[in-house]
Amino acid sequence: MEMNDKFQNVKKCPACGKITPGNFCTYCGENLEPKRFTTIEFIKGFPEIIFGMDFNIFRTIYQLVIRPGQLVTSYFYGNRKKYYKPLPFFFTIGGIVLLLFLSNNIVGPDPKMYEEYLDDKVLGQQLDKINQDSLTGILMLQFPVIAIFTWLFFRNRKYKFGEHLVANAFFIGEISITRIILFPLYYIYNKTQVIDALELVYVFVTAGYYIYAFYDWFYNRKTWKGFFIIVIFVILLYLLIQIITLLFLIPLLYIINQWISAVF
Repeated sequence: MEMNDKFQNVKKCPACGKITPGNFCTYCGENLEPKRFTTIEFIKGFPEIIFGMDFNIFRTIYQLVIRPGQLVTSYFYGNRKKYYKPLPFFFTIGGIVLLLFLSNNIVGPDPKMYEEYLDDKVLGQQLDKINQDSLTGILMLQFPVIAIFTWLFFRNRKYKFGEHLVANAFFIGEISITRIILFPLYYIYNKTQVIDALELVYVFVTAGYYIYAFYDWFYNRKTWKGFFIIVIFVILLYLLIQIITLLFLIPLLYIINQWISAVF
């Protein structure tokens, strides 16, 4: 009787779309009863950063270009086997960026933002250097902050905070590919004013992609009202993230670096 009940419980697979009995798809193996993404579930992706590399990363990159919001929604509902997991995706792309930029010492003209505004010139120089060198470290601290803002602003969408972490890990990983694409120009014009222009291009690409991704995710690209809400949200989000990064995240990285130096 239990066996019959199990096979009567048929569902449509979120990955391949076929009707199948049981808890796992008999065609592709996808879980038919996926768990919601809590913050703990999101963190469980850490081990796969090291051990789980596969070619699904290319499908993920492509889908994040054409329908980013649709990808994350589909991922939440259980279509997960054919996509690269969000945390490994973020760290894989970030690691490539870090390797390219640090190994080639890619920097713009000497940054003096903190040095100009702080009385302690030595501290200012150190903070400027962290701002210049810690691309992946800054992104690592930024994307949970961005997830907090999207979670708070779009609470009516009923997504858990862990699901906002998932979406933003995908989106920031995809945006970071822009630095890889532009790397030849960064390399050719290293330590010149052109680097500042490339950074400006990156800012516009980031803002444009976030508008596109959030509009696709929260409004399914359907209403002009939704589009304008997203545009305003992304502009405010960018300003808030810049303020938080300059006032809190870069000083936090400085404290972490000082602590590591003292311990080791």
